[in-house]
Amino acid sequence: MMIKAHKRKYKKYIADILAAALFLAGVFTTVLPARAEGSRYPADMDAETALFIDEAGTVLQEIAAEREIMALVYLADEYPVRTEPSLDSGAAVTVLSGQMVNILDVYVDRDFQVWEYVELEYGGASYSGYVPRANLAVSDARFLQWEETYGMNGGSNVYSVNGATGYPDIEAFPESYHPALLALKEQHPSWTFVKMNTTLNWDAVIYAQMQGGKSLAHKSLPDWAKNGLYDTGNWYYATEAAVKVYMDPRNGLTEDGIFQFEQLTYNEQYHTLEAMRTFLNNTFMNDSKPAPGQDTMTFAEMFWYIGKEEIRKVSPFHLAARVLQEQGQGNSPLISGTYPGYEGYYNYFNIGASGKTNEEVIINGLQYAMDHGWKGSYASVLGGADFISANYIKKGQDTLYLQKFNVNPNGSHPVHTHQYMQNISAPTSEALSMKKLYAGANSLDSTFVFKIPVFENMPAKPCAAPGTEEPVEESLEIVLELPEGYTEPVIWLDGVAFTGTFNERTVTLTAADKNAQGAVAYKYNEAGVPTGMYVWSLKYDNGRYIVQAEPELEDLLTYHGFSIRITGKSGIRFKTGISVDLRNRLTSAGVNDYRLLEYGTLVMNDANREQYPMVKGGAKVQSGMAYGADGNGGFTDVVFETVENRYRYTSVLVGVPASQYKTAFAFRGYIILERYGKELTLYGPPVARSIYALAEQLLERGSYEPGSEAYEFLTNLIKDGDAQP
Repeated sequence: MMIKAHKRKYKKYIADILAAALFLAGVFTTVLPARAEGSRYPADMDAETALFIDEAGTVLQEIAAEREIMALVYLADEYPVRTEPSLDSGAAVTVLSGQMVNILDVYVDRDFQVWEYVELEYGGASYSGYVPRANLAVSDARFLQWEETYGMNGGSNVYSVNGATGYPDIEAFPESYHPALLALKEQHPSWTFVKMNTTLNWDAVIYAQMQGGKSLAHKSLPDWAKNGLYDTGNWYYATEAAVKVYMDPRNGLTEDGIFQFEQLTYNEQYHTLEAMRTFLNNTFMNDSKPAPGQDTMTFAEMFWYIGKEEIRKVSPFHLAARVLQEQGQGNSPLISGTYPGYEGYYNYFNIGASGKTNEEVIINGLQYAMDHGWKGSYASVLGGADFISANYIKKGQDTLYLQKFNVNPNGSHPVHTHQYMQNISAPTSEALSMKKLYAGANSLDSTFVFKIPVFENMPAKPCAAPGTEEPVEESLEIVLELPEGYTEPVIWLDGVAFTGTFNERTVTLTAADKNAQGAVAYKYNEAGVPTGMYVWSLKYDNGRYIVQAEPELEDLLTYHGFSIRITGKSGIRFKTGISVDLRNRLTSAGVNDYRLLEYGTLVMNDANREQYPMVKGGAKVQSGMAYGADGNGGFTDVVFETVENRYRYTSVLVGVPASQYKTAFAFRGYIILERYGKELTLYGPPVARSIYALAEQLLERGSYEPGSEAYEFLTNLIKDGDAQP
């Protein structure tokens, strides 16, 4: 029922509303301060409706004072939290979809649209402002009951047919998420799915999670998930395939896996004591006896009470599932209370319990417990719950998934840091425990909100375990859209030329295999001189090539002509350029995550190019490095000249015998970039010249005065070349 209906029936409801307000005022002792400026309705709102809205707002404030009302911004990739409750208002801050906010108060505009007054932390700063109710996903039972009582849902629960699925929340996700989400929605219509717009590149997050011991696989996982022993026998470094499988959110979009995306805040509607007892019945934390150090309180009562009363912000189901995940059968010395030197101390959440040997893990964990006064099970669970709430849930890592894979770009900690666990399968197994808890409480059809990450450039389909992938029709076709001024149908894949089909600035070609990493097109002037270079990165996935244009790398390497070295040892010089600004970015912050490793020049007899590819390390190809590590602990950085904000580096082919003065030699620049632990080698345009032809060209241009030393040198060079048989 909406506000207009309540206005018509105001006299019928007002007595109950006032009674509810008085009751709540008696129960809740802490009341949040009113909004800094403005009221809850426009100044010209009629008195009857205004009083109704004001009373509703007062009750909402009192609910918020008792415990924070968490909500997620959604239905837009990014949304402005406005300084005033109007679409014309400026933004206090613009946030990404999935941002957590705390609802404090309400505003109803002239069109009876509901706005929530919220506070939030974003990028390390605190903000407050207004968000339309329709753009907030909320699961808090107290808030939803308040909305139902006052009719202030702002149309947020009314789904109209929208797109292919018919659900706006699902339509916000990429198409590859739709089938699984739609299946869940049809089974549980009250569930809401929030796209968490991470803005992070998929390959980048996989690479980050592979570093060091950040992601580990338990010995019980199949061999394809394990890549070398990490400790004394229980844990292995996770393979890239394992990280992809467990990190791909689409693999968690099942009833057993979805709760890794649930917000881990307390909700009295379904976090019941009886469900807790049922869940723990067949574990070491069952109700057969009091918890260690307690006279009567069992583990079930402890988790429930701490989540509900002591911390008041943490799901007690999450606390129980996390302890069960960490402690298994309950026989760890960390929770025995009898470990020598640490008698009476417990660490149920394994906080601070790190190391590469069992003894190291145990001592570090128990020392942490002792340092924080965790004597007895209650102090340990309370301390652990407080630790999770303060350091994770309130810092932007408010789901099981985010506690393992911190991919929140605007949380309190940089992405891929501050991760609670190394175990890649922990979110999946804990999600199943959460599902069992909710099933035991008969609450699977409650109003759940799930915050599900989305990454840039994800694989077309969910990542599958090796050997289980569905067969796909494979293609080696690559389609490139050429920028303005590029008309050549020849595209260079990893330095090798391929001739494609040109059609209105689009080139279609077929790669030799699935291994191509980079594509380059060159632009030429009327004289055939190279004047431009455009780059695409390539990745083969799910039976096809994925192409990503790299406009920031345009003109990465530029051709700056030839000259003849006429002093010292004679030779032919080839010049390549790189932007000073672009090089600085590649060696510091990076460009689209690419960083510079090396660049230099390749040279080969031009006649050999018909048989041998002109690539670094190729047969018949010589290379000279101008920038990069020299392999002997030193570093090379040679700049021949700087012209028009471009560093020019050179390669000089010296010692050419007279018998080869008329032999054309091909030159091209190369550059090696690194991204996500993989190297990409790109090449400038190959250009061929003979030292004889170059000498003729210089003389024809009148580059040197007749009679000068240089003029005589070039004249003699031509004579020597002509004298050869």
